[in-house]
Amino acid sequence: MDGAKFSKTMAEVQAGNVAAMDSLLLASYDPLRSVIAQQMSDTLRKAQLEPEDVIQETYAAAWASLPKSQFESFEAFLGWLRQIAENKLIDMHRAIVANKRDVRRQAAAWGVKSGSYVDLLDQVTSPMSTPSRGAARSEALAVLMVRLQQLPEDYRQVIQWRLIEGLPVAEVAGRLDRSEAAVHMLFHRALKQLRELMGASSDYLSQS
Repeated sequence: MDGAKFSKTMAEVQAGNVAAMDSLLLASYDPLRSVIAQQMSDTLRKAQLEPEDVIQETYAAAWASLPKSQFESFEAFLGWLRQIAENKLIDMHRAIVANKRDVRRQAAAWGVKSGSYVDLLDQVTSPMSTPSRGAARSEALAVLMVRLQQLPEDYRQVIQWRLIEGLPVAEVAGRLDRSEAAVHMLFHRALKQLRELMGASSDYLSQS
């Protein structure tokens, strides 16, 4: 992203323009994912965590403070995201070593199959609109990472815990202090809203 475009986009972000925030995070996806993939420890990989898990936590941390932040260039913005990602990687590594966050192995022990963000992408895009080519699919995954930030927090949480981490409904109900029936309803509403958000993503996806 060149300097003039970044300055214009950043001004819109500071004015609270969600589409501008969307655009900025999408532009960061490929370089950020590359850095995260290189820095992921064997401990994180053995815990079946993926770069998208780190990206999601990084974007969630960045989303709230982005409109109040100021960067002189896209490179400075990307450096800020990298620092957040590095901190998340450290936190995840420490938590797994301390046996506090190996959620996917816990899910396997409970007999629950955990998923991935690719699985989530398949659930919220139709077969005709899901890109089949590798590059386009990666682009769609980047859109998904950003669109998740536009969901209410409880929607993001229920998707994360039920689909990505594979936690049982009873466990999610306890975390959210809701009934199991309410969790089922919340999960379906969250997927519905995410499908609607992804349905507006055609401008970002490759048309080839």
